[in-house]
Amino acid sequence: MKLTAHTSLCFVVGFAALLTSAPACMDASESEGESAAQDVAALGYRGTLPNDLPLLNAGGLGATHSTAGAIDLASTFHTAQGTNGRSCGSCHVPSAGWSITPWQIEAKFAWTEGTDPIFNPLDANNPTADVSTVEARRSAYSMLRKGLFRRGGTVPATREYEIVTADDPYGYGSPTRFSVFRRGMATANFHLAKNVGWDDGNTVAGDMHAGLFNQAKGNITGGQQGAAPTTETVESIVAFETALSFAQVAVFGAWRLDACGARGGPVNLSQQTLVDGRFDLYDAWSAADPCGNGRPSAARTSIARGQELFNTKPSATGRTCRGCHNAENNGSNVDGRLFDIGASGVAWRTPDMPLYTVRNTTTLETIQTSDPGRAIRSGKWADMNRFKVPSLRGLSARAPYFHNGIAKTLPDVVHFYEASLGWDFSTAEEADLVAFLNAL
Repeated sequence: MKLTAHTSLCFVVGFAALLTSAPACMDASESEGESAAQDVAALGYRGTLPNDLPLLNAGGLGATHSTAGAIDLASTFHTAQGTNGRSCGSCHVPSAGWSITPWQIEAKFAWTEGTDPIFNPLDANNPTADVSTVEARRSAYSMLRKGLFRRGGTVPATREYEIVTADDPYGYGSPTRFSVFRRGMATANFHLAKNVGWDDGNTVAGDMHAGLFNQAKGNITGGQQGAAPTTETVESIVAFETALSFAQVAVFGAWRLDACGARGGPVNLSQQTLVDGRFDLYDAWSAADPCGNGRPSAARTSIARGQELFNTKPSATGRTCRGCHNAENNGSNVDGRLFDIGASGVAWRTPDMPLYTVRNTTTLETIQTSDPGRAIRSGKWADMNRFKVPSLRGLSARAPYFHNGIAKTLPDVVHFYEASLGWDFSTAEEADLVAFLNAL
C-alpha cells in the first residue's frame, strides 16, 4: 500500500482519538501525499496542522498550540530559502517537538538513499567527505543519522585558551578549529526563554526576538546556503517560531495531562509567563484519588511525586533540579544562564566524538572536552563547557538528550545526573522522576 499523507494522518490521529477523544481523521486529498520521503519524515502532515492535534511519541502524545490559531506547514519556516532544498522545517518537525529524532533522519536516509536535502556536506562528519555513493553517504553522515549536527568553527581571535591537541575521528578538528556534534534544539516555547542556541551565540543582550532574528538569518545564509534574506522573510520565520508551544498532552497510564486539576498540555503552556517558580502542574495529583471518583491512579500520583522530587530533592552538594531549571512550569532558566553539567567531559566521550585538549593561556590549566560550548564563541575560559538550559516541555518527543545526545532515554538522563552531579535517588524515586519528565 502506498503511504500517503491521508493514510499516515488517519492512522496517527485515529489512534490518538482513542486516548484523547480527538477527531478520528482529517479530510485530506491524495495529492498531499505525493512526496513519500516527507510522508515518512513528518508523519504525512502537509498544509495546515490543527492546533492541539495529538501526535504519538515514545511516552504518549504530544501536541502543538500556536497563538496564530493553527500551524501552517506551508509557511516561510517550511519553505526553502536557499539553494540546497533545505528549510527550517527540514530539521524541526512537529512530531518531534520541533526538533528531529534519529529515527526520522534514518527514515529520510532510507527513503532517499541519503539524498534528502537534510544530507548536506555542511553537516557531514567532515565537509570534505566523499558522498558520491549510498555507502559513502551512509558513512559520511553517521553522526547526523544519530540526530547530531556538526557545529563549531575557527577559534576566536581573542581568547583565553589554546587547543593543545585535537583528536577528531573524522580528521576535521584541528589546533585552530573545533568540530563538534550537537542535537537540534526545539524551535518552540521561545516565549519562556532568554536565549536561543546551545551556546547562546545569537542572543543580543537577552533580547529573544533579536536572537531569533539573527539565528534565522544565519540559517538561511548558512545552513540553507542562500542569499541574504529580506527582513520580511526573517520576521515571518520568527513570528512562526514564537507562536509555538509544544508539550506532552497525554501519557500512557495517566492519560490526559489536563484532567482532574492538572495543568499539563500546550494550551496551558502557551499562557505561561517567564517567571522564576516551581513546577506546580501536577499539585492536584498528589492526592491518592486525584479525580475523586473512587479510583486511585498510581500513574498520576507517581507524576506528582516526581514533580516534588524535581523541585526539592537535593544532590550531594545541595543542588536541586530547579536550581538551574527555574522557569516556572517550563524548566528553562529565567536569566538565560549557561551551565557546565559535565556532559562534555572526557568521562562521557564516546569513540565517535572528537576530544580536544585545551589549555588556559594564563594559568596553564588543562582540560579535555568533546565540546567547549559557549567558549567556542566567547573565547573565555570561564565559558568552557557551558550550555543553555533548554525548555523541558515535550521531552518525550525529542530523544536523545543533552547537547550531544549522550542520554538515549529519560532514565538515562536521571542516571547521568546521579553520576555527574551527585544525586542519590532510590529506584522508586528514579521511576517517579522519569514519570514526571515524561509528562512534561
